[in-house]
Amino acid sequence: MRRIRSAFTLIELLVVIAIISVLVALLLPAVQQAREAARRTQCKNNLKQIGIAIAGYEGAFKVFPFGKGFNYGFLGAPVYARWSVHAMLLPHLEQTPLYNSLNFNNPPDTPGMAGVINFMPAYTSPGGINTVGSMKKVPLFLCPSDSSGTGVWEGQNNYCGNQGTWLCDRSNFAPAASDIAPAELSPGIFFYLSRVRPADIADGMSNTAFFSEKIRGSGNPDPKTDLFTMENQTSLIDTYNKCMATNPLTATPLTSKWGWSWVMGENCCTLYNHVAPPGSVSCAGLPFPGTMTNMAMQVSAGSRHTGVVNVLMGDGAVKTTSNNIDTNVWRAVGTRNGGEPVSEF
Repeated sequence: MRRIRSAFTLIELLVVIAIISVLVALLLPAVQQAREAARRTQCKNNLKQIGIAIAGYEGAFKVFPFGKGFNYGFLGAPVYARWSVHAMLLPHLEQTPLYNSLNFNNPPDTPGMAGVINFMPAYTSPGGINTVGSMKKVPLFLCPSDSSGTGVWEGQNNYCGNQGTWLCDRSNFAPAASDIAPAELSPGIFFYLSRVRPADIADGMSNTAFFSEKIRGSGNPDPKTDLFTMENQTSLIDTYNKCMATNPLTATPLTSKWGWSWVMGENCCTLYNHVAPPGSVSCAGLPFPGTMTNMAMQVSAGSRHTGVVNVLMGDGAVKTTSNNIDTNVWRAVGTRNGGEPVSEF
């Protein structure tokens, strides 16, 4: 009687393993691409929800929320412990209980942005009145493609408002005698004590950027996420040239924790500008004379989506924009009343 074979030979087993390995190698990139496409879609939806919230806020108050609220120096708080546009939008993002838990008569807590330099030390609100709310994780503020944020502070953020100006705290108030660029007015939407109205957006809502993305830092130096130090500058073009000449491999990080707080109305966490195209290096000028009104900054949008960044426009549309966009076009969509043509965007 002929024996019936009940097992594979070693060679057959190796052939099967090789075939499976080839199939996995062929299918894995497609699976990864499909997952990233889904994550990018979710990211765009997050920005759309922020756009709806901005419209809801404007409908209620006839003005867009500020990018940086007033500081609480009278309570002994540091200037950076101030509320953000994100905090103002909470009731319009189905986060009313969180909004109601915050006491806006007091400053928010801040996580501490220090890295190589002791930058923006951690701050606790009086009696810890805003501690729990300030640390609260809001999933809609996080891009699903970015898992770089770490640490015990869960209230982190990937989406930032368009500040417009290259000066950290410049607003549209009359300049002080000590201002290094007295003619500079913020052309963006969300800046220090801003009160922009739809009528102020002369370039048109569909031609003006409101929000974009930025990669969160991990707390460890990383050229893609760090906010580097540079010599302070006195104009937009000088800020751009100086920052773009920065070598991320040798420059000193001011912080490696960009985006660690959604409550802070600051360029380290909730605001960006259109000095340089998406994906460019980010820098802050040191030492700056006087207050942060004189601090030159290039805070560039960026994302984990390969070669592109999502941008929320004033009309609620979300556009996927190449990191290779022309610098002048990118700057044009960053202003609300510059009168520049943006047909290429």
